Amino acid sequence: MEPLAPVSVSAPGFKGLNKQSSSVDLEPGYALEATNCVIDSFGRIASRKGFSAVTSSSLGSHDIEAIGEYLKIDGSTQIISAANNNLYEGTTTLTSKYSTSVSANRWQMVNFNNFLWLFQSGHAPLSWDGTTMKLITAMTSAAGTPPQGNAVLGSYGRLWVGDVATDKTVLYYSDTLAGQIWTGGASGSVDLKSVWTQGMDSISALAAFNGFLVIFGRKSILIYSGATNPSSMTLVEHVKGIGCVSRDSVQDIGTDLLFLSDTGVRSLQRTIQEKSMPMRDISSNIRNEIAYYISAQTDLNDVVSTYNEKERFYLLNFPQDGVTFCFDVSTVLENGACPVTTWDSINPKSMITRINGDLLFGQTGIIGRYTGYLDNTSSFDMSYLTAWISFNEPFIQKILKKIAFTIQGSSSSVFTVRHGYDYSGSYFTQQQSISGGTTSEYNVGEYNIAEFSSGSIIDEVSSIGKSAGKMVQVGLFSTVNGAELAIQKFDIFAKRGRMK
Repeated sequence: MEPLAPVSVSAPGFKGLNKQSSSVDLEPGYALEATNCVIDSFGRIASRKGFSAVTSSSLGSHDIEAIGEYLKIDGSTQIISAANNNLYEGTTTLTSKYSTSVSANRWQMVNFNNFLWLFQSGHAPLSWDGTTMKLITAMTSAAGTPPQGNAVLGSYGRLWVGDVATDKTVLYYSDTLAGQIWTGGASGSVDLKSVWTQGMDSISALAAFNGFLVIFGRKSILIYSGATNPSSMTLVEHVKGIGCVSRDSVQDIGTDLLFLSDTGVRSLQRTIQEKSMPMRDISSNIRNEIAYYISAQTDLNDVVSTYNEKERFYLLNFPQDGVTFCFDVSTVLENGACPVTTWDSINPKSMITRINGDLLFGQTGIIGRYTGYLDNTSSFDMSYLTAWISFNEPFIQKILKKIAFTIQGSSSSVFTVRHGYDYSGSYFTQQQSISGGTTSEYNVGEYNIAEFSSGSIIDEVSSIGKSAGKMVQVGLFSTVNGAELAIQKFDIFAKRGRMK
């Protein structure tokens, strides 16, 4: 039996998960498992960061279900959070600011004209001025009753509100530069019943993008120009058949809007002037998996998301199942999807990226910040599995001799190398630890990496192959305990067996 040419793959898994084509011979850039991983800035599968509690006195068993950041005109900021039918100010200490007639915590908070405005279905809307939380109707010069909508947008000189329980087809807007005035002046409403042409729809989310007002329905999207003057704004396009099913899934990533539709995470990447408006499915490589979690989630308004430019990812969390999808939005694959990995042990109930780039998670009783490599002092598990590999000979048995992973980690890192055959779901395992010396540089020309943090080690962990099969899958499992782990490359050495 002659040896096969070794398979050597640098930056394996850099294309993220591909569950839609898992039964075929995918290129090694894809992974079939990448749990508690990110695609790092060097294009490698690496461990995600963890979170550190910034709250010193916990709220106990109460989940923090909404977080907003108030941006003052002097440039300073405050964090407002919602839990236990209460609204709190602060991060280290959570100071109660309002709880009157509050029966839920899924507030949407937006900055507009030096106030933070808070809306939630079935609740009288509130405003925050940096000191006092009050009903909008109690503000100076307030007029009319603001709608008790679930979706709010502060843009184009006014507040816009939709998804009101009594009529989800009407969009309301305040007077110019006056979020407390809802009658008279330039306030008003738009009845969308005559705009939705393929049956009735309902408002689910609102956004401002590239000078346009975007009104998301559950089954369609309306795009308006000229929103600075609502009485004469013009419908630019009515996108039919795709809408947004979760208010807090909508994120502006600078060049695009991302949102959760009933078929996956979509991108509103468009050229309005040319009337060419392609709708990109950035989750197409995990479409069935996303569909499963959508169907399993009892209330899709509990789904939360954030976009973090510093980390280059869009996070989407399904709290009922405790699964977070991490999309690397800095990369677009050939099919228009973004590389994606999953997280299974942070499960934030709310998320926000602050103006300074910090990522905050609303957890049970505390606010945490995305940092370090522990989950609030606890370790977490990272796992990776390649796609199935045939060595370009799918009908020939392969007898594995050795699997070797080149790893960046710490001297205390312990790994379990795994390999299996022919879609069996069972694996041979061997545990290894990093034993090499520390280094500050590693093959700059090949890996485009200048240096690593203090204590970081590049070493090889390997396993002796067992048994044989036509299709081969290899992987790595490790517990992340305070230090980053990253996979530089892997090498598989095998011999040909008989044809089967």
